[in-house]
Amino acid sequence: MASKVQYEVGMQFPSSVVAGELIRSLLAGCGLDISSLVEATGKGVTRYSFYIPGLKSAERAAARIRALRLDGVRLYLKKHRESDWLSGWKKGWRPFTLTKRFQVVPLWQADRSVPAGKEPIFIETTNAFGTGLHETTRFVAEVIEGMAGKFDSFLDVGTGTGILTVVALKCGAGHAAAFDNDPAAVRVARDNLRANHLSCRVTVADVRRYKVRRPFDLVAANLVSPDLVEFRHRLVSFVKAGGTLVISGISLKNIPRVKKAFSLPELSLVKVVRGTEWAAVSYRVQSGR
Repeated sequence: MASKVQYEVGMQFPSSVVAGELIRSLLAGCGLDISSLVEATGKGVTRYSFYIPGLKSAERAAARIRALRLDGVRLYLKKHRESDWLSGWKKGWRPFTLTKRFQVVPLWQADRSVPAGKEPIFIETTNAFGTGLHETTRFVAEVIEGMAGKFDSFLDVGTGTGILTVVALKCGAGHAAAFDNDPAAVRVARDNLRANHLSCRVTVADVRRYKVRRPFDLVAANLVSPDLVEFRHRLVSFVKAGGTLVISGISLKNIPRVKKAFSLPELSLVKVVRGTEWAAVSYRVQSGR
């Protein structure tokens, strides 16, 4: 039986020169699905890759990227057998610091030591967004860590790899739930929870149809700005009175638009965290809503 083939549409650039967050935004803007983007870093170089089954589809994706005319970025197209593409991209990915407390360790490198005072979180990233390398994920993880011991229930909206649910459970959540509209992401999230000896309910759903039995103390929604704005009332409904809503995935240029949309009577602004390209915002849900 012939081996399956995947085509890697890859980009390589100096980590210290080219803004990876900006590249992500541009890729999303030209219609590429960044939830399937694979990241690898090492020796001052960052690689972004899409793994695509058909040659024509891969060539179309490469053409879209080429049209962006990204300075300092080398674009390439490679053909891989299944045994290569499933594992080859992992070689450049190394453990990294997520927050003051946590160190993310690739699941296939689980035997690696972590710095003194750090607690490991083991993550498999294949085909799911949210490794922790992205600013949007780190911001929410930092907020959760800062609230350790101050919440009992947690909901992860658009869970991706499940990394935020792992952080929440390690920070004292007695009950957690997560969902994503991508079945592949849900499978990865479940695997990552097991890898960290944790468990919670992770389901395939979208924001419109997800139902909660009881609202949560802390809700995290790491989505794109248009979805945050569209689903703002649903997101607020997931949070109990007196609880906290953290939204992320907001590009800096979209902060005014998102803040205006979330200027709701039942919300009070707690904090805005700005990075190089992205932002996260925390709100407290009023007790008297």
